[in-house]
Amino acid sequence: MKHKPPNVRQPPPPRRRQSSGSTMDKLTDSQVNTEEEGKSVIDVPKKRVKVKNGSRSHSYYLRSLKKNINSLPDEIVFDILVQIPAQDIYNTVSPVCRKWYQMIHTHTFVNTNLHRSTYGLLIQNRSSEPFTLTFMALSRQGRVELTRLNYEPEFTMWCNGCNGLILETERDDPFVLYITNPVTMQRSPLPLSPIPLFGMGFLFSAIAYASLSMKYKVIRSYQDNSIRFCSILTIGVEESWRPVNTQHLSLETKSVLLCRPLTTEGFVHWVDKVNYVLTLNVETEIITAYLVPSPCSGERHGYNYYYLPTVKYLSLLIWREWSWEVWEMKPETGEWTNLPGIELSDRKCEILEWFSKRDSKSDGYSDGRLEPVGWLEYGEVLVCCITFIYEHDNHRVCIVWNIRSKEIEYLELPFSTWVAFFHHRNSLLWLDGC
Repeated sequence: MKHKPPNVRQPPPPRRRQSSGSTMDKLTDSQVNTEEEGKSVIDVPKKRVKVKNGSRSHSYYLRSLKKNINSLPDEIVFDILVQIPAQDIYNTVSPVCRKWYQMIHTHTFVNTNLHRSTYGLLIQNRSSEPFTLTFMALSRQGRVELTRLNYEPEFTMWCNGCNGLILETERDDPFVLYITNPVTMQRSPLPLSPIPLFGMGFLFSAIAYASLSMKYKVIRSYQDNSIRFCSILTIGVEESWRPVNTQHLSLETKSVLLCRPLTTEGFVHWVDKVNYVLTLNVETEIITAYLVPSPCSGERHGYNYYYLPTVKYLSLLIWREWSWEVWEMKPETGEWTNLPGIELSDRKCEILEWFSKRDSKSDGYSDGRLEPVGWLEYGEVLVCCITFIYEHDNHRVCIVWNIRSKEIEYLELPFSTWVAFFHHRNSLLWLDGC
């Protein structure tokens, strides 16, 4: 993004519901304030961080640095701390001393940490309460890392987040919407969205960032009787939702508004399987309908369409018989580009045999297929779940396919079968007006 996000309010994060979650939960104000000659009485885990200074690289240990906090220049401390992933900040840094605690709550630190954060997949376990969250991303060594977040949503997520912020809805009342940062565990309700007069069909939400106006906006699409609507709210600015113009859309294209939206940088997309993509420019608040490309074979029958959001592009994978065509769409123009495809036919037996050894219900491995769920690194590292006809929602077993090196990494997720995947990056961001 070319512009910084809007002003970030810097209150301390609320206390966690689990007393064993964070070291900060166990500290009193006197413990946080206790400093003597720049030394902290709070012990911190030993964590090594490499920092580049010009052409040289230095290694620091947080355990060693805490002994002489005040002797370190602020810029060095800043460069060290900003490289720690957002999900580790409060457990590792907050308890050290007030100087560090105040630094990580500044607007500059929050935004620098955001722009250095890694994109990955936020995985929500929906099999049973609590609906735990796990973050999947690549390490610097290119291996997959799974990090369990301390935040346990009371509600269900239904959309991708934006810059670390997610949306949650109540299962019993989908008109109640919350904006949440699962890392800082801050959550705030948004104004009630319009309630249909004649019953509700589907109701979906999305959050996106308008870089020119530097505002975050939430979009909701719903159905009133047989009429589809779309409303928008600027966070921290407006108290009520505004309608988005859809009069220029045909009835056929309006029906796509009832699909789950996907978010890319500055755009929100609603997609159906084979016909249209509706794209909302968050800055101009104009919805445009684009045609979906046909498979290179010219036939649509027998193909499965998977849409995956990336940072800047909407990615489309067209699947048939363990092969994928890969397309990307530029949101500004709706132009589709055909990229090199993915071929896994020669690895099919290996993959399904590995899975069948871990699932006693599978009847051999003739009825299995791969379902792509997200990119860890766009165009290079793809995450797929193995699904079977007898159990469509079986997403517990994944493979991570490195397209360049042709390597496969097998993963078994630490929960049951019903899970959801969202394109995400962790951050410390919070917004004024929430």
